[in-house]
Amino acid sequence: MFFLRIFIALVYEALILTAIAFIVGLFSLLLARGLGIPLDRLLLQLLVWIFWGTYFVVSWKKFEQTIAMRAWKLKINLPKKTNLYLIKRYIKVSFFFLFFPINLLSIFILKNKFLHDFGTNIFIIDVQTESS
Repeated sequence: MFFLRIFIALVYEALILTAIAFIVGLFSLLLARGLGIPLDRLLLQLLVWIFWGTYFVVSWKKFEQTIAMRAWKLKINLPKKTNLYLIKRYIKVSFFFLFFPINLLSIFILKNKFLHDFGTNIFIIDVQTESS
């Protein structure tokens, strides 16, 4: 059941990230059109990636969980909450997203850890069992 909740939270997270991408894209296109300059696709992708990172870093720093994790009662334990540490973690998450199926299976193998958390003391906590 725990693995299923993690998977559903990831699907929920994908919906949130899609919404962020649409909003960033809309405002970028409106701004570029208003200024009369063409919007480069790579620049737009970089902006989306930066805004996604802002969402993750702020969520991890304030709550140790994102909106999707909060909805599915999941949390991560973070040894440090400095901006630099969380930005480095976001970069690692972004890289390991390329290996999504393997990363998802690592939850079973590494005992509630994703590949990007291998070698650290960060793991996913079930808030339901923690509070009961």
